[in-house]
Amino acid sequence: MEGQLLATSRPYLQLFSLLTLTPPPSSFGMSSRSGQRKFLLSIFSLYSCCIQLISVWVTFINVVILAIEVQTLEVTDFTNALGLVQKIFYTLLMATNYVYIFIYYGRLGDIYREIAALEKDIDGTFQSFGSKCKQPNFRIYMFKRIGLWAIFIVLVLPRLTIPVLTDFMSWRDRILTEFIIIVLEFKSIEYTLYVFLIRELLRRLRHKLLQLQRELSNCEQRALLQALCQAMRRNKQLLGRIWLLVGQLEGYFLLPMLLIFLYNGVCVLHIVNWAYIQALNPNDCCRFYRVFYLLILLTNLLIPCYVSHNCISLYNSFGRILHNIRCGCGRITPQELSMVVMEYALQLEHLKLRFTCGGFFDINLKYFGGMVVTIISFTIILIQFKLQALLDTKQAATQRNG
Repeated sequence: MEGQLLATSRPYLQLFSLLTLTPPPSSFGMSSRSGQRKFLLSIFSLYSCCIQLISVWVTFINVVILAIEVQTLEVTDFTNALGLVQKIFYTLLMATNYVYIFIYYGRLGDIYREIAALEKDIDGTFQSFGSKCKQPNFRIYMFKRIGLWAIFIVLVLPRLTIPVLTDFMSWRDRILTEFIIIVLEFKSIEYTLYVFLIRELLRRLRHKLLQLQRELSNCEQRALLQALCQAMRRNKQLLGRIWLLVGQLEGYFLLPMLLIFLYNGVCVLHIVNWAYIQALNPNDCCRFYRVFYLLILLTNLLIPCYVSHNCISLYNSFGRILHNIRCGCGRITPQELSMVVMEYALQLEHLKLRFTCGGFFDINLKYFGGMVVTIISFTIILIQFKLQALLDTKQAATQRNG
């Protein structure tokens, strides 16, 4: 691993590795036959197995306690099935993540190398044209968007979820459950980190294209025009490589992100269900906790959708820049430049940038809005069934008394 982008991301990758969400970043800089690398991966594998066993125990203990609560509160309708699905996700998500790490370890190394190569090529290819891009402090940029949200999750989420956990659960099991919940939510943050890296590469490449546009507007020499056209072809090739990089990320995060969206959606329905059950309980002290927990779950899905949507908008802005490219040597655009612009525009038309979960759905604001509408619809249906069940129970009690 090398380059400023990956060096800035290393602390976050090490944190994700500590949570067993990704392999140790140091292992990618070692030789494949290095004994140190084998030792590091062996330790990581044993540590991951321990976390997986914890997730199995958390699932087991939560399923047992769910059955006790359902029997105590006499709510056997959808509560048991909905809660059971949510608890199974603890083990399923962790196991899926480990399988993907094992299968796609080599692909993740290729992603790291491609990010470093793209950064080097973008910064080095266009140095002779225009002034150097004033790079914002990417470390601060990442801390404001990734670091602060990660700190918020670690500090606030336990304060909201531990009080919601039942009194039937011991403090040891509460802490283990909370740990698994945080690990699962951090998978979305890991995906957001990679999307931010893609966005930064696009931002730098877009700045280079704007430099070429300014150079072309003042170009009056044939030799300079040829050099600028060649630079535009190189810019087009680099943009194509970023598009391929997004495809590699899609393959690596396919099932984990699909399950994260399903898990958070089921959690939201489960929270709404329990809020309805406890609505008439005067001793319930967790009503506001459930509301804030629900908002955090939705926000943790909104952030990757928003960042991906923003990244797509940045990619689409390349077409508007191409439309405004003019040559300063005359009113008529030279044929060589017209051909380059046409090739670039055709590439943008055919290579549409999309962040998807294997084609199941797109990760953008439009999908997030549709997901929220779907959750609201299921919530309304759930409440209707519960009201109907409550009405039937009252009618049956009235007939017995009568």
